[in-house]
Amino acid sequence: MSIFKERVSKLVKSVNVDTVILTDPINIFYFTGCFIDPHERLLALIIDAESEETTMMYPALDQEIVNDTATVVNHLAHRDGEDPFRLLFEQIGQGQDKSIGIEGGHLIYDRYMKLREEYSADSIRTVDNEVNALRGIKNEEDKEHLQEAVDITEKALFDLKEEGVIGKTEKEIADYLVGKLKSYGAMDVSFGPLVLTGENSALPHGSSGDTEVQHGDYLLIDFGIISESRYVSDMTRTFIIGEPTDEQKDVYNAVYEANLAGIEAAVHGTAMNIVDKQARDVINDSGYGEFFTHRIGHGLGYGLHEQPSLDSENKEELKMGHVVTVEPGIYQPGFGGVRIEDALYIGEETHNFNKFPKEIDEIILNK
Repeated sequence: MSIFKERVSKLVKSVNVDTVILTDPINIFYFTGCFIDPHERLLALIIDAESEETTMMYPALDQEIVNDTATVVNHLAHRDGEDPFRLLFEQIGQGQDKSIGIEGGHLIYDRYMKLREEYSADSIRTVDNEVNALRGIKNEEDKEHLQEAVDITEKALFDLKEEGVIGKTEKEIADYLVGKLKSYGAMDVSFGPLVLTGENSALPHGSSGDTEVQHGDYLLIDFGIISESRYVSDMTRTFIIGEPTDEQKDVYNAVYEANLAGIEAAVHGTAMNIVDKQARDVINDSGYGEFFTHRIGHGLGYGLHEQPSLDSENKEELKMGHVVTVEPGIYQPGFGGVRIEDALYIGEETHNFNKFPKEIDEIILNK
């Protein structure tokens, strides 16, 4: 049995519906090996729960991609101008007694209402939790692919450190990183990159602009790639430009120690809110708690932000195969911000994908 058929089989055994309809391109890729960006057109994977038979509904213009990569039983192409829902209903059958599983977090309202024309509200159920639970557990092959993605990301950052940053704008640094990432084999960036210097580094999700890197600045870089195998990386390092002030040292070391505390706590069987607490307590005890404004981490895989969520309310335990980030930060408006982010594989022993240095002596840049 192929890995894709195995995933389909696990999904249908975990849900109590007659038919599953998936529309998120990343989820469809996870269950078929076929990635399509449909833009505004309808893309759907239809799974009959009883037979486990799969049907891909896709724009006809993507026929060759489906032929080359999709591991599905049936192909159902629709042309521009056709009503894809008519084809969908013909494929799965009509009737209020059928139960349908959808991704409630992805299916847009207009398409949900199209389903409601044929199926009652009670018969349409979400399968998000079941899909997310499957995607949340990675195997050794996944681990290897993720390591490759992280290695490419770090190679570009090592190059930047050697190249120098003083006098360059945030955009220029971001463009440099993108070029390096692609030269090392990245298919694309997973986001950004977020390159933020000076006061801009206090914006957890700011945008790279025309601000130049100067002596005395923090330089926060949060970035990642989509690899050829479609795995995603996500890492953050914060540099200090020139000799750090005492306050810069205090802030940086608080985040560094919180990062280490979170990593130490992130082992299988530990509740995720405990991982958050262990890291957050370090920052609270240092006096900067009000400036740590987000959860400690998130899942990573084919998507940039996957389940599980490592936050203060999540009492679920880390499981073998989870891949999560640990990324504490302190963001002081008018002063600057520091974030350090590593990605971890939860196994018998926790594996840190990241090797790029983060001790304060290693992140001071003088050029």
